[in-house]
Amino acid sequence: MKLFNKYKFSDKSQTLGGTISTIMGILALVCFGYGAYLSFRTDGNAGLQVGSLALLSLMLAAIGTLIGLLSFKEDNKFYTLSRVGSLLCGLLSIFMIAVFLMGI
Repeated sequence: MKLFNKYKFSDKSQTLGGTISTIMGILALVCFGYGAYLSFRTDGNAGLQVGSLALLSLMLAAIGTLIGLLSFKEDNKFYTLSRVGSLLCGLLSIFMIAVFLMGI
């Protein structure tokens, strides 16, 4: 059984939008994590710093979702990073919107 001997000899590359979307998703996750760290460190009294980090995280995730979904239009490319970036940014967007709605 040769399950792990899958070689790809191709001149295809990853999509640019997928790469950008994945990077934006990681940055949004880092911003959210740092905001949560600040909030826990100050016992929930972080105020404007955490709010601005959360808004930055939401904007990065929303824009990353859009860029990731638009990157599927590129022809003759690998779409692995497009899928990863779109999924990561989409889940972060939904989570951040839910957090904001719980705070209202």
